[in-house]
Amino acid sequence: MACKRGALIVLEGVDKAGKTTQCKKLVQTLQQSGRAAEMMRFPDRTTTIGQLISAYLEKKSDLEDHTVHLLFSANRWELVPLMKKKLEQGTTLVVDRYAFSGAAFTSAKPGFCLDWCMQPDVGLPKPDLVMFLQLNPAEAALRGQFGEERYENRTFQRTVQQRFEELMKDSSVNWQVIDASQSVEEVHRNITNHSLNAINVAQNQPLGELWK
Repeated sequence: MACKRGALIVLEGVDKAGKTTQCKKLVQTLQQSGRAAEMMRFPDRTTTIGQLISAYLEKKSDLEDHTVHLLFSANRWELVPLMKKKLEQGTTLVVDRYAFSGAAFTSAKPGFCLDWCMQPDVGLPKPDLVMFLQLNPAEAALRGQFGEERYENRTFQRTVQQRFEELMKDSSVNWQVIDASQSVEEVHRNITNHSLNAINVAQNQPLGELWK
């Protein structure tokens, strides 16, 4: 019998919305319930491309904006073979940021349109579920260590939020908005319920291609 594939689940949101915490909790809960699950993060700072991105985000180097955008996209593409293999083996992948962040963050910069920003990621594995952790940027700014990395300023984050709202109008992607101002446990419960539904549906469907 063919192995039922795992689901591709993505958490998105403005900086400091709690994505990483929630990704870890979700993977733990899925594993405890006997499901194969792993976490991935983008950018993956361990690869050669990821190291260039990391230096840029930590303000240790400067790169031209188009170049940075394409590096972020290349960082996702270089992990596609691994992602597909894991999903086919029945492992659910819980991903902290994906192509939506790439498009939202770059298009929030002057001189970039959303359409150009989406193009390099067309054809990536399509998530079965994207959960957007909704948090007021003013509230996000009050959370720990905000402002240490390049994009963590309130005005920019507000524009990013608007770009995410435009991306959410795309009905070909399964978006769910999660109120991230609730307690960590409430947010986790919400995320788990949506994820279990997505896992059940994904088992019987082929993996799609993003924005195609």
